[in-house]
Amino acid sequence: MNLKFSNNGLKNYSYFNRINISKLIVYFLIAIIFYYFMQTYSPLGINLIPYHHERIVNAIRNIFENPQLSLFGYTSYDTVQVVRNHINSGIGSIYVVPLTTYIFPGILYKIIGNFQFLNYASIIDYIFISSTGIIIAEVGCNIISTKKNLDSLFYGALIFLLFLTSPWTYRLMLAPWFEVGFLAFYMLSIYFFIKDLKLLALFFLFLSFLISWIWGFLIISFLIIFSCLSNLYKKSNNFRNKYLPNGLQNKKGSLIYFSVGLLPLIINYISFNFMKFAGIEFSNSSALFRIGINNLQNIYHGGLLGAFQFLSGNRFSLCLDSYDLTQINELKKYMSIFNCSLSLLSQVLLSLFSILGLFLLVRNNPKVKWIFMPITWSLLVYIFIFQQSFAVHLHGHSYIFGLLFAIGLIYLLKYFSEVFKLSIVTSKIIIFPIVIGVVINSIRVCYITGING
Repeated sequence: MNLKFSNNGLKNYSYFNRINISKLIVYFLIAIIFYYFMQTYSPLGINLIPYHHERIVNAIRNIFENPQLSLFGYTSYDTVQVVRNHINSGIGSIYVVPLTTYIFPGILYKIIGNFQFLNYASIIDYIFISSTGIIIAEVGCNIISTKKNLDSLFYGALIFLLFLTSPWTYRLMLAPWFEVGFLAFYMLSIYFFIKDLKLLALFFLFLSFLISWIWGFLIISFLIIFSCLSNLYKKSNNFRNKYLPNGLQNKKGSLIYFSVGLLPLIINYISFNFMKFAGIEFSNSSALFRIGINNLQNIYHGGLLGAFQFLSGNRFSLCLDSYDLTQINELKKYMSIFNCSLSLLSQVLLSLFSILGLFLLVRNNPKVKWIFMPITWSLLVYIFIFQQSFAVHLHGHSYIFGLLFAIGLIYLLKYFSEVFKLSIVTSKIIIFPIVIGVVINSIRVCYITGING
Protein backbone atom coordinates (compact mmCIF):
# COMPACT_ATOMS: atom_id res chain seq x y z
CA MET A 1 0.00 0.00 0.00
CA ASN A 2 1.40 3.37 -1.00
CA LEU A 3 1.38 6.10 1.62
CA LYS A 4 0.46 9.55 0.37
CA PHE A 5 1.21 12.81 2.07
CA SER A 6 -0.71 15.98 1.35
CA ASN A 7 1.20 19.16 0.62
CA ASN A 8 -0.11 20.61 3.90
CA GLY A 9 1.15 17.58 5.82
CA LEU A 10 4.60 17.87 4.30
CA LYS A 11 4.69 21.60 5.07
CA ASN A 12 3.68 21.01 8.69
CA TYR A 13 6.26 18.25 9.09
CA SER A 14 8.96 20.44 7.56
CA TYR A 15 7.95 23.36 9.79
CA PHE A 16 8.02 21.09 12.86
CA ASN A 17 11.54 19.96 11.98
CA ARG A 18 12.70 23.55 11.48
CA ILE A 19 11.39 24.47 14.93
CA ASN A 20 13.21 21.54 16.57
CA ILE A 21 16.44 22.36 14.77
CA SER A 22 16.02 26.01 15.75
CA LYS A 23 15.54 25.01 19.40
CA LEU A 24 18.71 22.93 19.38
CA ILE A 25 20.65 25.82 17.84
CA VAL A 26 19.27 28.22 20.48
CA TYR A 27 20.11 25.79 23.30
CA PHE A 28 23.62 25.39 21.92
CA LEU A 29 24.20 29.14 21.61
CA ILE A 30 22.92 29.81 25.13
CA ALA A 31 25.23 27.14 26.54
CA ILE A 32 28.30 28.36 24.63
CA ILE A 33 27.73 32.00 25.60
CA PHE A 34 27.13 31.12 29.26
CA TYR A 35 30.17 28.85 29.60
CA TYR A 36 32.42 31.37 27.86
CA PHE A 37 31.11 34.21 30.02
CA MET A 38 31.53 32.30 33.30
CA GLN A 39 35.01 31.09 32.36
CA THR A 40 36.00 34.69 31.62
CA TYR A 41 34.38 36.53 34.53
CA SER A 42 33.49 34.11 37.33
CA PRO A 43 36.12 34.01 40.14
CA LEU A 44 36.18 30.20 40.09
CA GLY A 45 35.70 29.78 36.34
CA ILE A 46 33.95 26.61 35.22
CA ASN A 47 36.69 23.99 35.51
CA LEU A 48 36.76 21.21 38.09
CA ILE A 49 37.87 22.30 41.54
CA PRO A 50 41.25 20.67 42.43
CA TYR A 51 39.92 18.65 45.37
CA HIS A 52 37.25 17.09 43.17
CA HIS A 53 39.81 16.36 40.45
CA GLU A 54 41.79 14.43 43.07
CA ARG A 55 38.68 12.52 44.13
CA ILE A 56 38.06 11.39 40.55
CA VAL A 57 41.65 10.21 40.16
CA ASN A 58 41.45 8.23 43.42
CA ALA A 59 38.07 6.72 42.52
CA ILE A 60 39.28 5.55 39.10
CA ARG A 61 42.58 4.17 40.38
CA ASN A 62 40.82 2.24 43.14
CA ILE A 63 38.54 0.56 40.60
CA PHE A 64 41.55 -1.14 38.98
CA GLU A 65 44.10 -1.30 41.79
CA ASN A 66 41.73 -2.39 44.54
CA PRO A 67 39.30 -4.66 42.66
CA GLN A 68 37.98 -6.06 45.95
CA LEU A 69 35.81 -2.94 46.19
CA SER A 70 34.89 -3.01 42.50
CA LEU A 71 33.45 -6.50 42.88
CA PHE A 72 30.88 -5.02 45.25
CA GLY A 73 30.09 -2.15 42.88
CA TYR A 74 31.92 0.47 44.94
CA THR A 75 35.12 2.48 44.87
CA SER A 76 36.71 5.05 47.21
CA TYR A 77 37.80 8.69 47.30
CA ASP A 78 40.72 7.71 49.54
CA THR A 79 44.15 7.12 48.04
CA VAL A 80 45.02 3.68 46.67
CA GLN A 81 47.49 3.06 49.48
CA VAL A 82 44.98 3.92 52.21
CA VAL A 83 42.41 1.57 50.70
CA ARG A 84 45.00 -1.19 50.22
CA ASN A 85 46.21 -0.88 53.81
CA HIS A 86 42.66 -1.20 55.08
CA ILE A 87 41.74 -4.18 52.90
CA ASN A 88 44.97 -6.09 53.48
CA SER A 89 45.77 -5.14 57.08
CA GLY A 90 42.52 -3.75 58.49
CA ILE A 91 44.13 -0.37 59.18
CA GLY A 92 41.67 2.51 59.71
CA SER A 93 38.54 2.86 57.58
CA ILE A 94 37.72 4.07 54.07
CA TYR A 95 35.17 6.34 52.41
CA VAL A 96 33.25 4.33 49.81
CA VAL A 97 31.10 5.55 46.92
CA PRO A 98 29.22 3.70 44.14
CA LEU A 99 31.40 3.25 41.07
CA THR A 100 28.49 3.75 38.62
CA THR A 101 29.44 7.27 37.54
CA TYR A 102 33.13 6.37 37.29
CA ILE A 103 32.71 3.53 34.79
CA PHE A 104 32.99 5.75 31.71
CA PRO A 105 36.02 7.74 33.03
CA GLY A 106 37.55 4.40 34.02
CA ILE A 107 37.22 3.12 30.44
CA LEU A 108 38.87 6.29 29.13
CA TYR A 109 41.69 5.84 31.64
CA LYS A 110 42.35 2.27 30.44
CA ILE A 111 42.30 3.33 26.79
CA ILE A 112 44.54 6.39 27.18
CA GLY A 113 46.75 4.98 29.94
CA ASN A 114 46.93 8.18 32.00
CA PHE A 115 44.76 10.93 33.47
CA GLN A 116 45.44 13.55 30.81
CA PHE A 117 41.85 13.19 29.64
CA LEU A 118 40.71 14.75 32.93
CA ASN A 119 42.04 18.07 31.62
CA TYR A 120 39.06 17.93 29.28
CA ALA A 121 36.66 16.21 31.68
CA SER A 122 34.87 19.48 32.33
CA ILE A 123 33.77 19.54 28.69
CA ILE A 124 32.01 16.20 29.20
CA ASP A 125 30.32 17.62 32.31
CA TYR A 126 29.19 20.72 30.37
CA ILE A 127 27.69 18.56 27.65
CA PHE A 128 26.00 16.30 30.20
CA ILE A 129 24.55 19.16 32.27
CA SER A 130 23.47 21.02 29.13
CA SER A 131 21.77 17.87 27.85
CA THR A 132 19.93 17.63 31.17
CA GLY A 133 18.80 21.24 30.68
CA ILE A 134 17.52 20.42 27.20
CA ILE A 135 15.53 17.47 28.53
CA ILE A 136 14.07 19.64 31.30
CA ALA A 137 13.19 22.34 28.75
CA GLU A 138 11.45 19.81 26.50
CA VAL A 139 9.54 18.29 29.41
CA GLY A 140 8.58 21.82 30.49
CA CYS A 141 7.30 22.67 27.01
CA ASN A 142 5.17 19.52 27.04
CA ILE A 143 3.52 20.25 30.38
CA ILE A 144 2.95 24.02 30.38
CA SER A 145 0.68 23.73 27.34
CA THR A 146 2.64 25.57 24.68
CA LYS A 147 0.12 25.35 21.86
CA LYS A 148 2.24 26.93 19.13
CA ASN A 149 5.65 25.82 17.89
CA LEU A 150 7.05 29.34 18.31
CA ASP A 151 5.80 29.32 21.91
CA SER A 152 7.66 26.06 22.42
CA LEU A 153 10.84 27.68 21.10
CA PHE A 154 10.41 30.75 23.32
CA TYR A 155 9.51 29.01 26.59
CA GLY A 156 11.89 26.11 26.00
CA ALA A 157 14.80 28.54 25.59
CA LEU A 158 13.83 30.39 28.79
CA ILE A 159 13.52 27.19 30.85
CA PHE A 160 16.90 26.01 29.56
CA LEU A 161 18.43 29.42 30.31
CA LEU A 162 17.11 29.53 33.88
CA PHE A 163 18.26 26.00 34.64
CA LEU A 164 21.74 26.40 33.16
CA THR A 165 22.47 29.76 34.81
CA SER A 166 21.04 28.89 38.22
CA PRO A 167 23.49 28.74 41.16
CA TRP A 168 22.36 25.18 41.90
CA THR A 169 23.57 24.08 38.48
CA TYR A 170 26.78 26.14 38.53
CA ARG A 171 27.96 24.54 41.76
CA LEU A 172 27.72 21.10 40.16
CA MET A 173 29.86 22.25 37.22
CA LEU A 174 32.73 22.84 39.66
CA ALA A 175 32.29 19.57 41.57
CA PRO A 176 29.73 17.15 40.07
CA TRP A 177 27.82 14.95 42.51
CA PHE A 178 25.74 11.83 41.93
CA GLU A 179 22.70 14.10 41.56
CA VAL A 180 23.99 15.13 38.12
CA GLY A 181 23.64 11.62 36.72
CA PHE A 182 20.48 10.90 38.68
CA LEU A 183 18.58 13.97 37.47
CA ALA A 184 19.67 13.48 33.84
CA PHE A 185 18.45 9.88 33.64
CA TYR A 186 15.37 10.47 35.80
CA MET A 187 14.20 13.35 33.61
CA LEU A 188 15.00 11.30 30.51
CA SER A 189 12.72 8.55 31.86
CA ILE A 190 9.96 11.12 32.42
CA TYR A 191 10.42 12.45 28.89
CA PHE A 192 10.09 8.95 27.42
CA PHE A 193 7.04 8.25 29.59
CA ILE A 194 5.46 11.41 28.16
CA LYS A 195 6.26 10.17 24.66
CA ASP A 196 4.80 6.75 25.58
CA LEU A 197 8.13 4.93 25.09
CA LYS A 198 7.78 2.80 28.21
CA LEU A 199 10.74 0.43 27.75
CA LEU A 200 13.21 3.28 27.29
CA ALA A 201 11.60 5.15 30.17
CA LEU A 202 11.90 2.18 32.53
CA PHE A 203 15.51 1.59 31.48
CA PHE A 204 16.55 5.15 32.36
CA LEU A 205 14.50 5.01 35.57
CA PHE A 206 16.55 1.96 36.57
CA LEU A 207 19.81 3.77 35.75
CA SER A 208 18.83 6.87 37.72
CA PHE A 209 18.04 4.84 40.85
CA LEU A 210 21.23 2.82 40.38
CA ILE A 211 23.28 6.04 40.37
CA SER A 212 21.59 7.46 43.48
CA TRP A 213 19.78 4.89 45.59
CA ILE A 214 18.83 7.56 48.15
CA TRP A 215 16.68 9.54 45.71
CA GLY A 216 15.32 6.28 44.32
CA PHE A 217 14.44 5.12 47.83
CA LEU A 218 12.63 8.39 48.60
CA ILE A 219 10.63 8.35 45.35
CA ILE A 220 9.61 4.71 45.81
CA SER A 221 8.75 5.45 49.47
CA PHE A 222 6.41 8.24 48.38
CA LEU A 223 4.58 5.94 45.98
CA ILE A 224 4.31 3.13 48.54
CA ILE A 225 3.10 5.45 51.34
CA PHE A 226 0.52 7.04 49.04
CA SER A 227 -0.72 3.63 47.89
CA CYS A 228 -1.01 2.38 51.50
CA LEU A 229 -2.89 5.49 52.63
CA SER A 230 -5.22 5.15 49.65
CA ASN A 231 -6.00 1.59 50.76
CA LEU A 232 -6.69 2.74 54.33
CA TYR A 233 -9.05 5.44 53.12
CA LYS A 234 -10.60 2.97 50.67
CA LYS A 235 -9.81 4.98 47.57
CA SER A 236 -10.16 3.44 44.11
CA ASN A 237 -7.36 1.56 42.40
CA ASN A 238 -6.90 4.41 39.92
CA PHE A 239 -6.42 6.85 42.80
CA ARG A 240 -3.77 4.61 44.37
CA ASN A 241 -1.73 4.71 41.18
CA LYS A 242 -2.32 8.36 40.23
CA TYR A 243 1.33 9.31 40.83
CA LEU A 244 2.68 6.60 38.56
CA PRO A 245 3.61 7.57 34.98
CA ASN A 246 0.94 7.63 32.31
CA GLY A 247 0.32 4.16 30.93
CA LEU A 248 1.31 2.47 34.19
CA GLN A 249 -1.56 3.70 36.37
CA ASN A 250 -3.05 0.25 36.85
CA LYS A 251 -2.24 -2.92 38.78
CA LYS A 252 0.03 -4.39 36.11
CA GLY A 253 1.72 -1.05 35.48
CA SER A 254 2.39 -0.44 39.17
CA LEU A 255 3.92 -3.92 39.49
CA ILE A 256 6.27 -3.19 36.57
CA TYR A 257 7.25 0.25 37.91
CA PHE A 258 7.92 -0.97 41.45
CA SER A 259 9.89 -3.96 40.18
CA VAL A 260 12.16 -1.76 38.07
CA GLY A 261 12.44 0.88 40.80
CA LEU A 262 13.16 -1.52 43.65
CA LEU A 263 15.76 -3.62 41.81
CA PRO A 264 18.62 -1.05 41.97
CA LEU A 265 17.79 -0.43 45.65
CA ILE A 266 18.06 -4.15 46.38
CA ILE A 267 21.34 -4.36 44.43
CA ASN A 268 22.82 -1.49 46.46
CA TYR A 269 21.60 -2.95 49.75
CA ILE A 270 23.08 -6.39 49.05
CA SER A 271 26.40 -4.92 47.82
CA PHE A 272 26.74 -2.68 50.86
CA ASN A 273 26.08 -5.52 53.30
CA PHE A 274 28.45 -7.87 51.48
CA MET A 275 31.19 -5.31 52.03
CA LYS A 276 30.37 -5.26 55.74
CA PHE A 277 30.57 -9.05 55.87
CA ALA A 278 33.94 -8.83 54.08
CA GLY A 279 35.23 -6.77 57.00
CA ILE A 280 35.37 -3.38 55.29
CA GLU A 281 34.81 -0.49 57.69
CA PHE A 282 33.45 2.78 56.37
CA SER A 283 34.46 6.31 57.28
CA ASN A 284 31.25 7.62 55.72
CA SER A 285 29.22 9.74 58.14
CA SER A 286 26.53 8.02 60.17
CA ALA A 287 22.82 8.69 59.63
CA LEU A 288 22.60 10.59 62.93
CA PHE A 289 25.48 12.85 61.86
CA ARG A 290 23.78 13.49 58.52
CA ILE A 291 20.56 14.35 60.35
CA GLY A 292 22.55 16.55 62.70
CA ILE A 293 21.53 15.33 66.15
CA ASN A 294 24.48 13.13 67.02
CA ASN A 295 26.10 15.67 69.38
CA LEU A 296 26.22 19.32 70.40
CA GLN A 297 29.65 19.78 68.81
CA ASN A 298 28.13 19.43 65.33
CA ILE A 299 28.69 23.09 64.46
CA TYR A 300 27.40 22.60 60.89
CA HIS A 301 23.78 22.24 61.97
CA GLY A 302 21.70 25.37 61.39
CA GLY A 303 18.29 23.85 62.00
CA LEU A 304 15.52 24.11 59.42
CA LEU A 305 16.54 27.60 58.33
CA GLY A 306 20.03 26.28 57.74
CA ALA A 307 18.61 23.50 55.60
CA PHE A 308 16.32 25.87 53.69
CA GLN A 309 19.10 28.30 52.86
CA PHE A 310 19.44 26.36 49.60
CA LEU A 311 16.63 28.64 48.35
CA SER A 312 19.24 31.42 48.18
CA GLY A 313 21.49 29.34 45.92
CA ASN A 314 24.41 29.81 48.32
CA ARG A 315 25.16 30.06 52.01
CA PHE A 316 24.67 33.46 53.57
CA SER A 317 27.94 33.00 55.47
CA LEU A 318 29.78 33.31 52.16
CA CYS A 319 28.97 37.02 52.19
CA LEU A 320 31.44 37.37 55.04
CA ASP A 321 34.40 35.90 53.17
CA SER A 322 33.64 36.43 49.48
CA TYR A 323 35.69 39.60 49.53
CA ASP A 324 39.11 40.56 50.81
CA LEU A 325 37.64 42.89 53.40
CA THR A 326 41.06 43.91 54.67
CA GLN A 327 41.73 45.78 51.43
CA ILE A 328 38.69 48.07 51.60
CA ASN A 329 37.53 50.69 54.07
CA GLU A 330 34.85 50.14 56.72
CA LEU A 331 32.00 51.67 54.71
CA LYS A 332 32.71 49.55 51.61
CA LYS A 333 33.07 46.46 53.79
CA TYR A 334 29.53 46.81 55.10
CA MET A 335 28.26 47.81 51.68
CA SER A 336 29.71 44.65 50.14
CA ILE A 337 28.17 42.42 52.83
CA PHE A 338 24.84 44.22 52.49
CA ASN A 339 24.68 43.90 48.70
CA CYS A 340 25.85 40.29 48.83
CA SER A 341 23.02 39.51 51.27
CA LEU A 342 20.53 41.33 49.02
CA SER A 343 21.56 39.14 46.09
CA LEU A 344 20.92 36.00 48.14
CA LEU A 345 17.62 37.35 49.48
CA SER A 346 16.57 38.13 45.91
CA GLN A 347 17.30 34.52 44.99
CA VAL A 348 15.20 33.36 47.95
CA LEU A 349 12.24 35.43 46.71
CA LEU A 350 12.66 34.13 43.17
CA SER A 351 12.78 30.57 44.54
CA LEU A 352 9.56 31.15 46.47
CA PHE A 353 7.92 32.54 43.32
CA SER A 354 9.01 29.43 41.41
CA ILE A 355 7.43 27.24 44.11
CA LEU A 356 4.21 29.24 43.73
CA GLY A 357 4.38 28.69 39.98
CA LEU A 358 4.85 24.96 40.49
CA PHE A 359 1.82 24.89 42.82
CA LEU A 360 -0.33 26.69 40.21
CA LEU A 361 0.92 24.34 37.49
CA VAL A 362 -0.05 21.23 39.44
CA ARG A 363 -3.38 22.75 40.49
CA ASN A 364 -4.33 23.88 36.99
CA ASN A 365 -3.05 20.75 35.27
CA PRO A 366 -3.52 17.75 37.62
CA LYS A 367 -2.29 15.38 34.90
CA VAL A 368 1.31 16.47 35.59
CA LYS A 369 1.20 15.56 39.29
CA TRP A 370 2.98 12.27 38.64
CA ILE A 371 5.95 14.25 37.29
CA PHE A 372 6.41 16.68 40.17
CA MET A 373 4.88 15.21 43.32
CA PRO A 374 7.29 12.27 43.89
CA ILE A 375 10.48 14.31 43.33
CA THR A 376 9.16 17.33 45.28
CA TRP A 377 8.12 15.16 48.24
CA SER A 378 11.53 13.46 48.16
CA LEU A 379 13.26 16.85 48.23
CA LEU A 380 11.14 17.95 51.20
CA VAL A 381 11.91 14.75 53.13
CA TYR A 382 15.61 15.23 52.44
CA ILE A 383 15.43 18.80 53.76
CA PHE A 384 13.31 18.17 56.84
CA ILE A 385 15.04 15.02 58.05
CA PHE A 386 18.65 15.41 56.90
CA GLN A 387 18.89 19.04 57.95
CA GLN A 388 22.60 19.12 58.70
CA SER A 389 23.52 17.16 55.58
CA PHE A 390 21.43 19.37 53.34
CA ALA A 391 22.93 22.54 54.82
CA VAL A 392 26.56 21.36 54.61
CA HIS A 393 26.22 19.63 51.23
CA LEU A 394 23.98 22.30 49.75
CA HIS A 395 25.95 22.32 46.52
CA GLY A 396 25.08 18.68 45.80
CA HIS A 397 21.58 17.87 46.94
CA SER A 398 20.00 21.20 45.96
CA TYR A 399 20.80 20.56 42.28
CA ILE A 400 17.37 18.91 42.05
CA PHE A 401 15.74 22.24 42.86
CA GLY A 402 17.11 23.71 39.62
CA LEU A 403 14.51 21.63 37.77
CA LEU A 404 11.62 22.94 39.89
CA PHE A 405 12.96 26.50 39.77
CA ALA A 406 13.22 26.72 35.97
CA ILE A 407 9.83 25.21 35.12
CA GLY A 408 7.96 26.75 38.07
CA LEU A 409 9.14 30.32 37.43
CA ILE A 410 8.45 30.21 33.69
CA TYR A 411 4.97 28.80 34.29
CA LEU A 412 4.25 31.56 36.83
CA LEU A 413 5.17 34.25 34.30
CA LYS A 414 3.07 32.56 31.62
CA TYR A 415 0.17 32.16 34.07
CA PHE A 416 0.11 35.86 35.00
CA SER A 417 0.30 36.91 31.37
CA GLU A 418 -2.86 34.85 30.79
CA VAL A 419 -4.57 36.18 33.94
CA PHE A 420 -4.03 39.76 32.75
CA LYS A 421 -5.08 38.70 29.24
CA LEU A 422 -1.97 40.01 27.57
CA SER A 423 -1.53 39.39 23.88
CA ILE A 424 0.99 36.78 22.74
CA VAL A 425 3.48 39.43 21.63
CA THR A 426 3.00 41.70 24.68
CA SER A 427 3.45 38.81 27.14
CA LYS A 428 6.73 37.81 25.53
CA ILE A 429 8.01 41.39 25.50
CA ILE A 430 7.33 41.62 29.25
CA ILE A 431 8.56 38.14 30.19
CA PHE A 432 11.89 38.47 28.39
CA PRO A 433 13.43 41.31 30.48
CA ILE A 434 12.12 39.71 33.68
CA VAL A 435 13.94 36.47 32.86
CA ILE A 436 17.11 38.40 31.95
CA GLY A 437 16.91 40.09 35.36
CA VAL A 438 16.60 36.69 37.05
CA VAL A 439 19.58 35.37 35.08
CA ILE A 440 21.74 38.35 36.08
CA ASN A 441 20.86 37.82 39.74
CA SER A 442 21.60 34.10 39.43
CA ILE A 443 25.01 34.79 37.91
CA ARG A 444 25.73 37.27 40.68
CA VAL A 445 24.94 34.51 43.23
CA CYS A 446 27.14 32.09 41.28
CA TYR A 447 30.07 34.47 41.72
CA ILE A 448 29.74 34.20 45.52
CA THR A 449 30.26 30.43 45.43
CA GLY A 450 33.10 29.33 47.72
CA ILE A 451 36.09 27.12 46.92
CA ASN A 452 34.29 24.04 48.23
CA GLY A 453 31.42 24.63 45.85
